[in-house]
Amino acid sequence: MKKLFFIALAFSLNGSPVLAGEFSMEELPMYGGQHDPKVRRSRESSASAAQLGWKYFYQGDASTAMKRFNQAWMFDRKNPQAYWGFGIIVGLRADQGNREKLLSESIQLLSKAHELEPKNGKITGDLAYSHTLLGHHLEILGNDGKSHFLKAETLFAKAYKTDPSYPPLVANYGILKFYTGDYSAAERLTNEAKELGYTPSSKFENDLKKKLKESQN
Repeated sequence: MKKLFFIALAFSLNGSPVLAGEFSMEELPMYGGQHDPKVRRSRESSASAAQLGWKYFYQGDASTAMKRFNQAWMFDRKNPQAYWGFGIIVGLRADQGNREKLLSESIQLLSKAHELEPKNGKITGDLAYSHTLLGHHLEILGNDGKSHFLKAETLFAKAYKTDPSYPPLVANYGILKFYTGDYSAAERLTNEAKELGYTPSSKFENDLKKKLKESQN
């Protein structure tokens, strides 16, 4: 199944709670850290649950998707798809919750998915973008986000070699370049993503044009 990175998604999450305290245990990654030892490992059952998780996710039902990813984790705690789903959904929640805390958690979860499936460029790219978003958030607060930008650059470079034709990855790599002031690279990557069928936000394109013009003066 082809998966888009969470920031690239245009739909809203139907009826999803906003604050962490409003989530049930079934809606927290890994049931909040509680694993039932009586559940026997089943890779087949885990794969089926993860597939359902992506199905509900793309329908805009993140709450049910999280429940299915939790089932996937319960059946197989080494299924990278479960951690991938956790990381993306938690990253989405960052838009309406404690941004720094939730982006940090997203990074931890996506790092686990990357550890379990290091050659999956899409997972690598999603992890890179979580670092990008956290670095940018820290800089907005007046803190140093450089370490996250450097990590994102390393991950994006790796992912780009693996999946250079995956539009969200290319577009998100361009956003990292924009945040770090490399506007020429941001323009090149954005144009590449557009050629691959990706539609950037008009605001981002306008901001990029302004920065390019300023850098040329």
